[in-house]
Amino acid sequence: MRKKLDNLRSFPQLGRKVPELDDPNIRELILRNYRLIYRIFEEKIQIIRILHGSRMFNL
Repeated sequence: MRKKLDNLRSFPQLGRKVPELDDPNIRELILRNYRLIYRIFEEKIQIIRILHGSRMFNL
């Protein structure tokens, strides 16, 4: 998980767009059984939520 997070710092577009949302700056990475949902800003990324894959996503 840590390696994926390190990659995310360098390549914020690495994750896919969140299917439930219509915002290209909110993306997700699937890490084993978890969805890491984050928002891309110009100079940083913000982790919005880390969810188990069986949970529903609410923003």
